[in-house]
Amino acid sequence: MKLRSLLLGLLAFVFFACPDKDDEIPQGSLNVEATIDGQAWRGAGNSRITNVAGFTVLAIGAGATDRSNLAFTLDAERTGNFDLTGTALWTTANQVVHSATSGTLTITSIDGDKVSGTFSFKASPMTGSGPEVNITNGKFTDVNIMR
Repeated sequence: MKLRSLLLGLLAFVFFACPDKDDEIPQGSLNVEATIDGQAWRGAGNSRITNVAGFTVLAIGAGATDRSNLAFTLDAERTGNFDLTGTALWTTANQVVHSATSGTLTITSIDGDKVSGTFSFKASPMTGSGPEVNITNGKFTDVNIMR
């Protein structure tokens, strides 16, 4: 399970860090927000749905101007609740990657090529040591879906 979660997380990173030159990535829309360890955070989000080895993967990511980002890798394209343990990543502005140790994401709407929902999770550094990060009050609104 841990290997599958790591692979899904890496897929999400690849989809958002290495877009095709023909991908249309909307710019300037701060449509993802959360409270991270008590501090407000906002970023521009995108998502992608793809099939990998017979699995449907819905990857949602968002980045801020300081290079911090959030990434979620879900195993279905549907509304409802998803367990984020091992499938959500928080990367700080200093590029320290944290993986979710617990948490939930709820997709409230998939409307055409837009997805909206809420999330909260706790995450620990993937390598080395450091404090757990608490991410609360998360929401994403009308994030574009690339297919």
